[in-house]
Amino acid sequence: MNFNRRDVIAGAMALGLPRFAVAQVVGEITLTAEKSAMPIVGRGGAKTPAWRFMKEQPTCVLRAKQGQEFKGRIINHLDQEIWLHWFGVRGASTQMTLNVLPGDANAVAFAFTPPDAGTFWFGPMTHASQQRDMGLYGMLIVEEATPLVPAFNDVPLIFDDWMVDDQGRQRGKFGDLETAIGDGRLGDWFTVNSTFKSKIKVTLDKPLRLRMLNAANARTMNIIFKGASPQVMALDGQPVALKAVYENGLKLMPGQRADLLLTEMSREVAVALDVLDDVTDVVFLQVSGVNISDQVTSGFKLPDNPVAVLGDLTLARRIPIEIEGGAKGGLQSAKVGEVTLDMRGLLEKGLAWAFNGIASVGGPPLFEAKKGETLILEFSNKTSFPQPLHIHGHVWRLIETDGQTIDSSGWTDTAVVPGLSTAKLAFISDNSGLWVLQSLIAERVDAGLIGAFSVSETT
Repeated sequence: MNFNRRDVIAGAMALGLPRFAVAQVVGEITLTAEKSAMPIVGRGGAKTPAWRFMKEQPTCVLRAKQGQEFKGRIINHLDQEIWLHWFGVRGASTQMTLNVLPGDANAVAFAFTPPDAGTFWFGPMTHASQQRDMGLYGMLIVEEATPLVPAFNDVPLIFDDWMVDDQGRQRGKFGDLETAIGDGRLGDWFTVNSTFKSKIKVTLDKPLRLRMLNAANARTMNIIFKGASPQVMALDGQPVALKAVYENGLKLMPGQRADLLLTEMSREVAVALDVLDDVTDVVFLQVSGVNISDQVTSGFKLPDNPVAVLGDLTLARRIPIEIEGGAKGGLQSAKVGEVTLDMRGLLEKGLAWAFNGIASVGGPPLFEAKKGETLILEFSNKTSFPQPLHIHGHVWRLIETDGQTIDSSGWTDTAVVPGLSTAKLAFISDNSGLWVLQSLIAERVDAGLIGAFSVSETT
């Protein structure tokens, strides 16, 4: 069975996606993708052209509530289509990826009920090298169905890097194959919440919940705190037992999120990035109020989300998936749709990466599953690059890496397979529809490191 590319990307069995102008209703969200400009190289300097949602806001952060319908519309004022995906949300496949054509008449309505509380994000799934790098993304905060005790002060921190010169002009070429076969676009100017060296005022009348997202195309963010000792309480929106962030920092690959708890801080906390042993301050938290560590018990944990329990893994179906491509990555040929192309033919189409010898979607699926199956994806990374991978519509758990069993791994929607390594990830295919497995390095997904799988209702 082969899947039509547009069906796969949209995650719908047929293109039943709403593409019509929608009247704004009180309580609905409107996202408008449009051109903007940002002072990437500092206030008072030249502004860098950017693409943004809600450009009148310093950053795009949406809020929903667990178990309640979240709805709105998306308008595209750019000159190219957008395939917008809600990363990490386990909603219906027909709503998790939406194709938005340019023009007001092509506004797309969305409506879904998030089953999980946590920190999620949205942004382009295709044309990601340009659209994501231009700033077209946002954070989705899904609040817990029952108010937390204690209550928290939320502070979103969206990290990004920008490949610009000291005048704020974009450098390099989007879609460049030399970049795609290597590390991807690595910027050298850093922003938090779309601002260079931003200063954020926070009040410690309640414990602080930092909701952090790495929105960069390709750069791993190693985040260091000066003047605070945070603890991780969620990864990729899924709660974990409190774990301290040590002096060497917290590492987030592209697309990964972390929720941090802070109760004791200096009057100013510098949040920095360790880039090749060069530590650079990127945002400052200016703190008022008193330390309130007594409001959070030592055994505090966020409420678990309604994730199915893994069954007997000895009975799970195992699916091998090889990752090939990039510089010296072993890829000789790959299937594109119905045709197998050699490396030269792939490069002519802008493709350089593949799962199981399949480059991009439109050809055979990586696998097909029945609803409720327990599956183990056995990844073999034939490349020298670490590969951050995202699974749509589901969460998975790392159970083995390079033959070593992992007992303490929690649920996430993104996992990293180190270069020239193997990893096994277990999940339950409990969300029917057409889905995608993809790289979260923007240049790699555009160059073919994306594949489809289906989950049927048949039991």
